[in-house]
Amino acid sequence: MKSWLFCVLVGLATQAGAHDAIGADARKAYLQKLASLQHSAQAGTPQARAAALVETGRMLDEIRGLLNEDIISHGRTQGLETSILVDQLNAGPHRLQLSPHTRLYLANQRPYRDALALSPRGPQSSLARFMILKNHFYDSFVDNPLQPVAQDKATLLEMIEHGNALRAKPDPAIDAEEVDFILALHYLQAKQSGGLPAAECDRRFASLLKGFRARWPTSLKLATLEALAPQ
Repeated sequence: MKSWLFCVLVGLATQAGAHDAIGADARKAYLQKLASLQHSAQAGTPQARAAALVETGRMLDEIRGLLNEDIISHGRTQGLETSILVDQLNAGPHRLQLSPHTRLYLANQRPYRDALALSPRGPQSSLARFMILKNHFYDSFVDNPLQPVAQDKATLLEMIEHGNALRAKPDPAIDAEEVDFILALHYLQAKQSGGLPAAECDRRFASLLKGFRARWPTSLKLATLEALAPQ
């Protein structure tokens, strides 16, 4: 018969493991897949390499999402395997860094940027642009999107360029509502910071808001745009 102490220890270990964001099998699977994608990104056609890089970015986003859910729920990441995974990622090219402002993990944009540089008009280019745009936006502020943290003019104009490029060449795989929402807020940022002429920003924002009302009249994002619209 097992001792009561053994049973208690097993129960505690099981309870602790249930709250871990990432277990041993998941950690190994992530690292093996990332290593395979890294190999694929170093050989083959530019389009094939770009596809591997975009998949790498998506996998890092998946891991980051699990880590951030853990932080939001518990105030920090939990579990030995989670800590080992973060350490192993940060020892290589797939670094995930904590934001000093939100204390959440930031996106690693490098794979998407490298993919776009390799194949700027290839089949993966729209997704790479979208992920750069989306990840930068949600990583750039704490609670007010019109008060981005450490966003310089060049980065803001780059994001506006990505947003307009996505609108100019619609892709059904891309969330058009998200693109228009982020782009509209970037124009408000540009007006506020002086990154672009105020009249141009007002005109672009008004056009995006009008289109948003027509396409997504019940969206919560529309309510946000209307609340932040210039009076």
